[in-house]
Amino acid sequence: MENIVVLGGCGTVGSLMARILAKKGIVTVSDIRKETPLRKIFEAEGIKLDLGGHNPEIIKGADKIAVAPSLLENENILQLIKGKKIITVEDIIASCKVKKPVVGVTGTNGKTTTTNILKNILRVAGYKVPEHHLNIQGNTELIPALQARLEGDIAVVEIGTFGRPGEIKKTAKDSKVKIAIITNISRDHLPPEDFPTYINCKREIIDVAQHIILNADDPIVASFANNLPKDRVTFYGIESLKHPFEVFPEDRECPYCGKPLKYKKRFLGHLGDYYCTCGYKRPQPEVKATQVEKDKFRLNIVDGTIKLKIGGLFNVYNSLAAAAASLTLGIDPKYIIKGISSFKGASGRHEIIKEKPRIIIDYAHNPAGVRAIMQLVKEETLGKIIVVNTISSESGIEGDKEIASILSNADIVIPASYNARKASAHTKSRIIHINSSRQKIKRGTLGASHQQVKEAIQKALEHADEDDTILIIGEGGYKYAKTILKGS
Repeated sequence: MENIVVLGGCGTVGSLMARILAKKGIVTVSDIRKETPLRKIFEAEGIKLDLGGHNPEIIKGADKIAVAPSLLENENILQLIKGKKIITVEDIIASCKVKKPVVGVTGTNGKTTTTNILKNILRVAGYKVPEHHLNIQGNTELIPALQARLEGDIAVVEIGTFGRPGEIKKTAKDSKVKIAIITNISRDHLPPEDFPTYINCKREIIDVAQHIILNADDPIVASFANNLPKDRVTFYGIESLKHPFEVFPEDRECPYCGKPLKYKKRFLGHLGDYYCTCGYKRPQPEVKATQVEKDKFRLNIVDGTIKLKIGGLFNVYNSLAAAAASLTLGIDPKYIIKGISSFKGASGRHEIIKEKPRIIIDYAHNPAGVRAIMQLVKEETLGKIIVVNTISSESGIEGDKEIASILSNADIVIPASYNARKASAHTKSRIIHINSSRQKIKRGTLGASHQQVKEAIQKALEHADEDDTILIIGEGGYKYAKTILKGS
């Protein structure tokens, strides 16, 4: 077997390159990092480690050198491997064929949980599902394509977008997506002027997949079925509620004529049974939930009630999407029931990390996500709701203002980020400010620093009683809260 050294193999893309190449040769990961959280994964897959620098003898003894994309323009690296045959990530994607069914999951919210529920169903049914084991939120560009090439029987890949035309289509094509799930589309994910482009970006996956799973209760997503053969599409949706959920409504326009849609029933934000005077209306779902309660529902494809370990209407929708994809893959309904009912939740999604007071971390980072988690938390909280808001919205100050308005349903709001503080005048709840939120530290979608999150959590704990819920939302909370609370 060839001796292959992967430079930058501890990184996001480099680690996946190494794991794929390990099926073709003897692989050594060489990296300047002194340690990697993937050590056990590498060792289990027979990958050797050269950490803390690049050993010249190991480089010299290599037949080929695989280089992570971030290092391809590094002059020192290029000098180090001069004369060696180089393998790029593009070489791997071109030469390593995908020989398994691939499900691609996209949408604004619910991608990660839907992906994980579907994986759980498949594992319960006895299939091996490839995992990238990376601590990242949202998979874009090269990650899904590489994950689809890892060893396994069926791949389930989450496909996000930065709103660039052609991005999802290329990713889905490189990943060889056979079945596509589109969970929902919210206008708040990007600035309003970019929303039409964002919609078209999500639609791109339809050009690649053989079969499409669409949320019938989302008027934009459902409209993607227009002009598609009926046998290419499966709709899912909620048919009836047994429990009267409080709805935080979000208006939506008809995707055909632009008039405001009317709703017979609303379930979650803009999701529901809608119609328009032009004739457009919600399609009938083939996979549907009836008699929905806080943590259980009836699924029409099986007998009996499914009990969820994690409640909330958004998790009913995520379960329905996973069930629809499972049916398309030919999975026995008994495994679908077991896979949904045994799913314990995804990290950072309604993750309960403490009781009395209850402390919940949720990655919600846009208005639609905040609406969904607030709807659930109001249902399950006996005392006060105290929100630590670490969000700095992707859609700018207008998104921050909308989130602040939604948080009027809380009792106390503690803005942890500069943007949350700036928008807090739009919250009707009691506002408690912290000193450090005057500092603007936004980096990408991260809006709050470790210090800001720490100060906000300390303030929340000072005002919380045993029956209260402290809800920590946003990427800053997801990234820092657990560490902070362990040390408190």
